[in-house]
Amino acid sequence: MKGIVFVVVAMMATAVMAFQPIPKASARALGVTRGKLFSKGLVFINGKYLPPPYVVERWGTGIRINSTPVTGQIVDWNEFLKTQPGVKTVTTEPESVAVSESAEPEAEAEATSETQPVEAAAADVNSLDDLFEDDSDENDVKKKPAVARSTPKPKVVHKPAPKPRATVSYVLEGDFVPNEETKALVKRINQMRTDVDRTLRSGGFLCFGDKYPNLSGDSRLLKKLLSKLPELQQQATDEADFVSSAYAANIVYLNETLLRELYKNRIDYLQLKRLRAKLNDNLEALLSGD
Repeated sequence: MKGIVFVVVAMMATAVMAFQPIPKASARALGVTRGKLFSKGLVFINGKYLPPPYVVERWGTGIRINSTPVTGQIVDWNEFLKTQPGVKTVTTEPESVAVSESAEPEAEAEATSETQPVEAAAADVNSLDDLFEDDSDENDVKKKPAVARSTPKPKVVHKPAPKPRATVSYVLEGDFVPNEETKALVKRINQMRTDVDRTLRSGGFLCFGDKYPNLSGDSRLLKKLLSKLPELQQQATDEADFVSSAYAANIVYLNETLLRELYKNRIDYLQLKRLRAKLNDNLEALLSGD
């Protein structure tokens, strides 16, 4: 079972939302490639169910579904700016900041260890004198109190922090002009849009997240997921219970972070049940020839 699961699950490691938000300037310059509306498949964004119908589009340098960004930049907008003759490169050199760190030299550590037995011995002598009182004249002589040696304080050593790297930004002076290089870069992003569109149209599912690589599964795995997920969300007593129950139900193809997100959005179980019923009705209609 596990062998089959990992064959049909694919990781889209190039599209992680948290890396780089899609700049609006890229959408203005590169435009939009938008697919047609359809009602197949299933989409989760950070564990939140996005109900169909879906429209998958390339919006500038990234991908959106129903106008919601589901990826970061597939190709960095700077790569497009570098192709422009009117681009200006701006390099910002950061200032180095000194950081204070506590350090204990070995000699000081040894001195500290020597003072502890002296203090302990003085404490023992005083306590024994209190226990055994003597009426002799020697007690009339005032004893000198034991002096405990103080532990040397660690020195503060100022060490320079590692120098941060210079940041490079690009400023376009004038209008963006498409060329052969930019067209090739747009083609790469459009291919990603096509892959997302095709997966959903074939009845598969996609899980987009900003804490893990995006995950996709085919229609067979979607049916298996929907056969168990809504009830697990409905019946789980807490997050840990939900995760362990999901693994016990053999939902091993979803990572733990995604499962925790699905638990936080467990109210979606109602919509997922309706989606499952609709898929079952469509399957029955298809088998009966209606």
